[in-house]
Amino acid sequence: MMSKSRVPVSILLLLMLSSVDLLAQDVKFGLKGGLNSSWISDDPAESESVLGVNVAFFSEVQFSGRISAILDLGLNQRGFQRVQNETTYTGELIGERKARTRLSYFTISPQINVHLSKTHWRPYFGAGPRFDFLADRKPGEFEFSEVTVPDETADLMEQFVIGSILSAGIKHGGRDGFQWKLELRYDRDFSDSIPEFPGLFRSNSVALMFGLSF
Repeated sequence: MMSKSRVPVSILLLLMLSSVDLLAQDVKFGLKGGLNSSWISDDPAESESVLGVNVAFFSEVQFSGRISAILDLGLNQRGFQRVQNETTYTGELIGERKARTRLSYFTISPQINVHLSKTHWRPYFGAGPRFDFLADRKPGEFEFSEVTVPDETADLMEQFVIGSILSAGIKHGGRDGFQWKLELRYDRDFSDSIPEFPGLFRSNSVALMFGLSF
């Protein structure tokens, strides 16, 4: 799976580098980061969101007009919290028990941004694919009254995930110098992280990020 995933990623990187050589008017490099809230979509009634961190180095190629291309290389911390009810042997409810799982991914995400203005204040929106490589997993545990049971869901998850990015934000600064931006971003998986699991197991996240570039 990992060797197959390198092919589309390599093609995307080559295309972006070619764009820089042929069409670029301005190239910037920067760092951005923020918090995200993530959850799974196989059964929302039995899962809840968790908070994580999203950080990335990025390069931005500004073409003539209002279009720019961005390549993010970063670390995306996502996860989910599964919920189970604990009952007595007669079926009486004791309470809810929650297992919070955290997953860390190395992320490559090329994007296209469209700016709504050419001034120093530039609102924008963007979109692009996302390629995630699982770097670390910390399975959650259900702490029942008499026993602690690990949630084995994380151990079944695929090492490689393909998803999408939708973003909207505002940028301030000149084309030739320092810029900062504030961005709201929504990530959703295309691929099923656990193909053998009943239903679809896809991660979703909403992130608020702040970035600086030069």
